[in-house]
Amino acid sequence: METKLQSNDMAHARRRWGFLSGIDVSSRGRSGGLCLAWKDGCDVVLRSFSNNHIDVLISKDIDGHCWRFTGFYGAPEESLRENSWNLLRSLDNCPNVPWVVLGDFNEILISTEKVGGRLRNPRQMNAFQDALNDCLLSDLGYKGRWYTWEKGKFSDTNIRERLDRGVGNSLWWSTFPNYQLLHCVDSLSDHCPLLLDTGATSIGYRHSHFKFEASWLAEDSCEIEVRKLWSISSGSLLERLAEVSKGLECWFRRLQCSRKVFTKALKKRLEELADQTPTDDVLEQIIEARLALNLEIDKSEVYWEQRARANWLRHGDQNNSFFHRFASQRKRTNKISALHTSTGVRMEEIGDMHTVANEYFHDIFTSSNPVFNSQIFDGIRPCISDEINASLAAPFSKDEVYSALQSMGPLKAAGADGLGAIFYQRFWHVVGDSVADFCIGLLTEVYDMQSVNRTHIVLIPKTSDPSNMTHYRPISLCNVIFKIASKMLANRLQMYLDVCIDECQSAFIPGRAITDNIMVAYEVLHSFQNNRAGRDGHFVLKLDMSKAYDRVEWGFVLAVMKRMGFADSWLSLMERCMSSVSYSVVINDMVGSPFCPSRGLRQGDPLSPYLFLFCTEGLSSLLRQALNTGDLSGFRLNRYAPTVSHLLFADDCLVFGKASVNSAVHLKTILNMYAENFGQIVNFDKSGLFFSTNVSDETRSRVV
Repeated sequence: METKLQSNDMAHARRRWGFLSGIDVSSRGRSGGLCLAWKDGCDVVLRSFSNNHIDVLISKDIDGHCWRFTGFYGAPEESLRENSWNLLRSLDNCPNVPWVVLGDFNEILISTEKVGGRLRNPRQMNAFQDALNDCLLSDLGYKGRWYTWEKGKFSDTNIRERLDRGVGNSLWWSTFPNYQLLHCVDSLSDHCPLLLDTGATSIGYRHSHFKFEASWLAEDSCEIEVRKLWSISSGSLLERLAEVSKGLECWFRRLQCSRKVFTKALKKRLEELADQTPTDDVLEQIIEARLALNLEIDKSEVYWEQRARANWLRHGDQNNSFFHRFASQRKRTNKISALHTSTGVRMEEIGDMHTVANEYFHDIFTSSNPVFNSQIFDGIRPCISDEINASLAAPFSKDEVYSALQSMGPLKAAGADGLGAIFYQRFWHVVGDSVADFCIGLLTEVYDMQSVNRTHIVLIPKTSDPSNMTHYRPISLCNVIFKIASKMLANRLQMYLDVCIDECQSAFIPGRAITDNIMVAYEVLHSFQNNRAGRDGHFVLKLDMSKAYDRVEWGFVLAVMKRMGFADSWLSLMERCMSSVSYSVVINDMVGSPFCPSRGLRQGDPLSPYLFLFCTEGLSSLLRQALNTGDLSGFRLNRYAPTVSHLLFADDCLVFGKASVNSAVHLKTILNMYAENFGQIVNFDKSGLFFSTNVSDETRSRVV
């Protein structure tokens, strides 16, 4: 494809579309630029490229065939056209491999492939035909309208040409006898897309549960249907929402059938108009049909954007193929074919894979029932006043519910009920009062929080070839109703974090910037690098906690908050939010049996980042006490600067101290105590130790 983009910009766009593998050639000014992209399942080897071509060997496609593909862009200038044909001849160097060339040749083969404008020079057409003959390439033909490029909106200026085509050698024809090359209808570009179908089959996946689609909002009948379903529903809020969901699913099936018929009719109409003499009336009808088709494309684009879980769509951007990945690419990438047990046994049946996943998460989310060491809490000062507790305990309002909802990303993945934030945001005038009353009831114990705190865990691969659970990143999908209630609590709590969280912590706290700690760390490390003299060397230890959120002990969080002075009523709310959760692992769209954890925080819960800060206060407390007793010395940039013992970046930590065995022993004791009480495990493989320049190799070895 002609991208008209620089390679870096095109690579960024390609990755957004879900094509992680590809080749990008920069444009020359506002013209040219090439891109070839492919999905998993193809082994593609680059043979050569230039500003006018990309040549690859496809050693294994979806059907196991081996063949050669060349994307070609003929020079738009007639004076340079011969260079293009010589380039094509130079590529004819693998006679025993099936070869197909596809692209914009900027030339026609016969005069009937152009209507309108000045006549084509016969020598130009003959030169093109000679090049194809020399390479033993034959035109693949096409289905659809005869021309691939059009210019001019009025009959006296309209020009139509067949500039884009596919050509192949005899081996390619025999390898793919059932191929089809389609001239697709397009309403956005002056070129029509070419779709070459080799006969390969695609993999389909079935959707097993309801999801509200943002694209439905583009239908005039959507709100009418929601209002009707809501008015006839009965029971509790959750029962009424379930009835609405079921009704919307049936409504969409009916709508989908009618939309397919309408879109097909529009495309057929465009094809019929394209074959007619381009009078002013015909061209006007073409424009009207294209506008109608564009509206259907917009609806489809929103659908695929939600499927893509992407945030790049903004008004004016049209990238249906971009979002289509992320849709179809996610299906292929996220499909789990097998999981290995902890003993290495391969499981392929869906039920067995669910068992493997449940056992893995059950081990992580099961409390070790630690006995908390009182020394940890000695360094935590009471800081929550009666006024703060009164503010936290104030009655909740409907405005807080609405504010919490509006702060959510509308297209974020929905939870178990399939209703994303966009549903509540769009139909707040219909369901808002009931939702607000229910959310307030959750926080005042009128309703059971367990009813909405059901969480789906989806597994996203971290490697190209995942085989066991550690190769997947778990993502927690919470119901929006619960997230609203949790966000209301988070909004209240964050106002007072600056009062109770150590100044060494820079993440998630209003008024603090994580860049502040980054600058301090940079200055310290810069000083380490330049400190070549003096007896006292120093170290900095970068700590990485394994599964930091997953191993949080709920009792430890509550104990820290109680020590700070939070009221029992607030602590009860925090405990209910943490302990009422149940998890179900989703594998290949199949939801597994639920299980209940006894520790851990979810990264999809708005309250979790703030609760985690209270856990890090335990570590800060121990480090502050060690600094006060002289067990750790910290580091000072100069005699006038304050001592820095540690810096926190959410769950990441930098610890500074004197490079001595004594400091190392005390620090290890602190980390062990913190791990035993908090449930954390230091990942030493991802942790790092750095020394100032004046520390000898012998001292470094002893400290390590």
